[in-house]
Amino acid sequence: MDAPCFTVVIATYNYGRFLRAALDSVLAQSCQDFELIVVDGASTDGTLALLEEYAPRLAWWVSEPDRGQSDAFNKGFARGRGRYFVWLNADDILLPGTLAAAKLALADGQYAWASGDFVRTDATLNILTCFRGPTKQPTWLRRADAPITVCGPSSFFSAELYREVGGFSTDLRYAMDLDLWLKFMARGHYPRRFRHYCWAFRMHEQSKTADQFSAYVNPRAKEIQAEVAALYARLGYRLSPWARLLSAAQKITDGSAWGAWADTRAFRGKPALLIASKV
Repeated sequence: MDAPCFTVVIATYNYGRFLRAALDSVLAQSCQDFELIVVDGASTDGTLALLEEYAPRLAWWVSEPDRGQSDAFNKGFARGRGRYFVWLNADDILLPGTLAAAKLALADGQYAWASGDFVRTDATLNILTCFRGPTKQPTWLRRADAPITVCGPSSFFSAELYREVGGFSTDLRYAMDLDLWLKFMARGHYPRRFRHYCWAFRMHEQSKTADQFSAYVNPRAKEIQAEVAALYARLGYRLSPWARLLSAAQKITDGSAWGAWADTRAFRGKPALLIASKV
């Protein structure tokens, strides 16, 4: 059997109330060249019954104790046969057309990593804000001290590159994605940007990382900031103020900043599924 283009891994723990939407958002993709894996950390909220319902459509799934989200992702990707990997949090969704857009961006084989755009939503998946990365990353921004302009499940990376850097660091609770991007960058890999809203990031009080944003400020935000600072120190990453300024200017000149602002105004309060069919 030929390897699929994508392996999609969903990690979950007691998020059964959101999980069906996440599963359906992957299974409904127009590009069906993928396998779907779910790693559950021994949930007690009815998740197991849902996974048994979806089992015929999953490449593999497991429900057992783990050492956290990073461990769950590593466990899932260890089973992956896809040429490219992407993960999805159980409380988020992939937006329509995402895998087709990512496959097109990676089709010529010049890049091991591609990244699209995302939206933040409320708990009912109505849009709060839209985020667009720079349309292109010029050579003068392809540097180890450049800003990180990719986010979570809007990023698609080769299985080979993931294995080369050793996957996710299991000692990280919040910044495992930043760690992965920085390890990619340290090896000279930067993402190919493509214009598509890929990921709806659901903001709710129980979210592990939503509280880093102003709408959900609580003491955990300090934990996130401390972990990020420790990670930067460990990897020797220091953001160049000049690179940051150039990146901001790039987003203005290529229309990314304006486009995100205009989309936020146009789609704020509307269902996230609507944006993929309109933009």
